[in-house]
Amino acid sequence: MPHCLKPVLLACWGVAMLETFDGYAEASMQGMAAFQEERVRIPVGQSWLSAKVAVRQSPVAACAPSFVGEMAEAPIQTDRDKLYTLRVIALHPWGPMGGSMDDPHPSTVCRLFGSAGCSTARFDFRRGIGSGATSVEDVRAVAAWLTEPKAENCSTEAENQAVASQVLIVGYSYGSIIGAAAAADIPAVIGYVTLGPPIDYGWALYVFNMGHLRSQAADSEHRPKLLVVGTDDQFCSTKSFQAFADELPEPKQSIVLKGVDHFSLFKSLPKVLEDWVISAFAVGSLQEFARGGVPDAVLRQAQRLS
Repeated sequence: MPHCLKPVLLACWGVAMLETFDGYAEASMQGMAAFQEERVRIPVGQSWLSAKVAVRQSPVAACAPSFVGEMAEAPIQTDRDKLYTLRVIALHPWGPMGGSMDDPHPSTVCRLFGSAGCSTARFDFRRGIGSGATSVEDVRAVAAWLTEPKAENCSTEAENQAVASQVLIVGYSYGSIIGAAAAADIPAVIGYVTLGPPIDYGWALYVFNMGHLRSQAADSEHRPKLLVVGTDDQFCSTKSFQAFADELPEPKQSIVLKGVDHFSLFKSLPKVLEDWVISAFAVGSLQEFARGGVPDAVLRQAQRLS
């Protein structure tokens, strides 16, 4: 990124976060009793990353083999066989400009889905400057940690809780493109959400690797996708947003929020995400989504289409 741009963008980011902090702090108190996270270290190759997770046990059972596989090849489960709550992974904005898992957007996503009964995970990317490949690897590692059996599958500790069969990725800003790209190689992913994708600055944020990441994001046929941007977004024009949306296969939904900028999307997220989940996954509520994930009928339809 040109040196002249970074101070301007960093100042913009800082001012915007200060302006929204008071409202976010008040909203953060809602649902606190029903949603609690713990810090964990998740291994990534020879390294690790720091995360905050809220692991929910299934109301049906705590111990059973995992259900992981390509949607086209996955066996259909009956309602009685669904033993795990759905997992949601929330991704943060660009680290070098102050982005972290404590940003209001991933925090709001985890609180929304966690309060409904989903297990959630948000984490800090190990790196921010580069092609984005390391960040994609981070998402894959967190998804594997959530979906693969641990050594002691029935412990009360988060690291050893029952694994998930389905994962939803929700990324914001820098994390939106990373999450969409990573989803292609994670069999358990049932869909993804891109919030405020920084399309107009992708050349800088992903060091000229934006084209490859976008092609990976397009490898998402039959997985529901939600794309959200504001008309006043500082990093993505509505024209660029629409061009990106047009590249993606169905099913997908694009939402442009009038009068909303890049840093204020989180205020609209609870309603936007809930409405999309109910429509895209044919469920009656977020609570039903958390208990059963994608219904059998939807999985069967996806299998027939694949």
